[in-house]
Parts: sequence; C-alpha cells; structure tokens
Amino acid sequence: MSEGTTGTTVRARFRPRSSKESGERCVEYVSDNTISFTGPDGARHTFNFDKIYPEGTSQGAVFSDLTFVVEAALAGYNGTIMAYGQTGSGKTHTLLGYVAEPEQLGVVPRAVGHLAEGIGRAAEREGAEFEVTLSVVEIYCERINDLLYPFPGTGAGENLAVKTHAERGMYIEGATELVVRDEQQMVDVMTRGLAARSVAATSMNETSSRSHCIVTVRVDKTSRDGSGQTGKLVMVDLAGSERAVRTGAAGATLVEGSLINKSLSCLSNVITALTEDTRGRPRHVPYRDSKLTRVLQDSLGGTSRTVLIICCSPVRENAAETMSSLRFGSRAKGVQNTVSVNTRHSPEQLQRLLDQAKTRLAQMGAELAAARAALAAAGLELPAPPAAAAAAAAAGVTGETSAVLPPALPQQQQQAVV
Repeated sequence: MSEGTTGTTVRARFRPRSSKESGERCVEYVSDNTISFTGPDGARHTFNFDKIYPEGTSQGAVFSDLTFVVEAALAGYNGTIMAYGQTGSGKTHTLLGYVAEPEQLGVVPRAVGHLAEGIGRAAEREGAEFEVTLSVVEIYCERINDLLYPFPGTGAGENLAVKTHAERGMYIEGATELVVRDEQQMVDVMTRGLAARSVAATSMNETSSRSHCIVTVRVDKTSRDGSGQTGKLVMVDLAGSERAVRTGAAGATLVEGSLINKSLSCLSNVITALTEDTRGRPRHVPYRDSKLTRVLQDSLGGTSRTVLIICCSPVRENAAETMSSLRFGSRAKGVQNTVSVNTRHSPEQLQRLLDQAKTRLAQMGAELAAARAALAAAGLELPAPPAAAAAAAAAGVTGETSAVLPPALPQQQQQAVV
C-alpha cells in the first residue's frame, strides 16, 4: 500500500424491488461501472462509478471489494466505509445485514472477522502484539451518544464533544472504547451497541434508523523492536435522507427527519466545498456546521482511505431520491484524501533520529563558523538575524553580536525540558 493523495472510491448498490413496489424500473446496467438512469422527469442520465452492484448482488460480493480498506487499517492507515441513500434503500442491510444468517452478514461483521484473521496471521508471522478497541456511537438530533455506555439513561455518555488530537486525529471525547480480544468479543460488543440505536417506523421502512451510527475499530500494533502502527477503521451507517410527505412522519419523528436532512445537507455542502474549483483562493470547508461533518473530517478531505456506497432503489416511484443520491456520489468522487501510515517509533529509532539531528546541527555549526572566518578574513562581518539585532539594540548592546538568552523558566518547567 502506498502513501500519498488518493480519491474517494464510490460504488452504487441497487436493492431488489420490495413487495410494496409495483412501479416500473428506472435503471439499466450498461457495464460494471456505468448505469443509465431515468430521472423523475423521464430524461435519461448516465452515471459512472468505481463499481455498480445490481439487484441480487450478494453481501459477500460487496464485501470482497472492500477488503483493501480493512487491510489498510491493519497496515496502520485510516480507513472509512460509509453508506448513503434515502430511507429504505438498503444502507443498514449493506453495512450490518443479519448476524444470525452467515450469508446475510453485512460489511461491519465481515470486516470484524477479516480484521481478526489478519491480526492472527500477522501476530504469528511477525511476532507482533496487537490491541484492538471498539466504539459505537450515534448522532441523534445533533447529539453524539455513546451506545456502549454501561449506564444508559443517566445523562452521562450523551451529547459528547468532538476533539482533535495531534496523533489520533478527530475523536469523540468520553466515548467508551472497549478492548476486544477476539472476533467473538468484537461481534458481541458491536451487537450490544447497535441494539441501543434509535429507530422508528415510517411508511417507507418499519425500522427506519433515526440516527447516524458510527462503528470505529482501532488497531494498535507493537513490533518486537518496540515500534508500532495505529490503524483506524470507521464504518458509518448514515440515517436516510427523506421527504416527510413520503415517509408519513409526524411529531417527534418529523423533527428527527428534519434534523437528519439538515446534517445530510451539511455533508453535501462539505463535499461541494472539497470539490469546487477555488481558482487558487483559500478553500473553506464547513466541517463545523454539524456534528456529522465534524466527526467525518478525517474521512472527507483528510487522511483516510474512504469508500462511499450509494444505496439506491431501482423503481420509478423513488426516482427523485435516487437521482439525488447518485448526484451526491458523483460529486464525492472528486474528494481527495492524503493517506499515510500512523507510525510510532521505538526508543532505538528515536535515539537514532536524535543522533542524526545532533550530527546535522554540529555540521551546520561548523559551516557557520567557517563562513564567519571567511568573512572576517575579508574584513567583513556576518550580520545578526533581525530579531537578535533588535533585541541587542533594545538592550544597549553594541559592537560584537551577543547571544540573547530567553528568560529563565520556572523550576518545574525546567525539569520538564529535555
């Protein structure tokens, strides 16, 4: 796997026609990555994605195209798999599936199993040690809630804040991160968290997800020499975009839908900002407009290998929502991320880096001394840096340049300086 700039991978998956749908189809599959789509106005549109999954595509076939993201996390990269689409388009089925039926397992449980197998092979092959932690949160009505918090309903573990860390990147402060030892523990923890997710019945989906759900697996690897890597796999089941007139939402469910649409609109605005031509002007990306976009900052325009799965209906009655989803996916293809391995140096490696820095510093000192000597021989003098000269003038120092020392640190701070 290579480091550098990479585009967002976008794939479109069409679910089978449901028992409630009797309208005509609106999609034709031209090739593995091209569809011809009939919009709500009857006009034909062509869309190209990295992969198209027609109705009937198995869960295993979808996941087999995503293993590179999981393996990237094992290698110390950040990876994101995200499902987007209208209510009832198959997002939750794609990501979660049915744990009780092996053939119907979704991306998340399959990814957990793939991670466990990869860790076992790497530990045996390299003698490395691994620590895996798992967190499950939801963004519900613009509040981040910890779905693994052991005492729900107490107020703690709710309305958590998003923070930035120099090494970890974006993280949710206070979210429970449980250490999991094997695949079964991973599945048990994940299942427990997902069971607490907010759902409600609508006319389009009997168990419509009313929140964005985010499962994060962090893989910390320590090699025999003490060096290490930390990979992160983020899997996001976005709440469905919806129109109240279609879903029959009312009361609290209507309010939920309004806030869902608002956060998805903010997500669309971020995609637009990341892909528009600024003609050299500074780019402003409105990540802070919603909790969702703030949490996904590493995944969109950040440091993650990101795959977006656009989930769609194949029938004409949903053409307007499907068209909106396909256009969103087309824009997202232009989002560029800069990926690199998250490394942690061993003590020996840090010492080597320190020795190299000291050697280079000594070389630069020798070069500076030689330059001063050459100038002195020519009757010239090396000018002091502007800041040092100004400080010397303010202190009334004349003649030869004197070193300007910083004020002494308090004793406690001095002890902390290496």
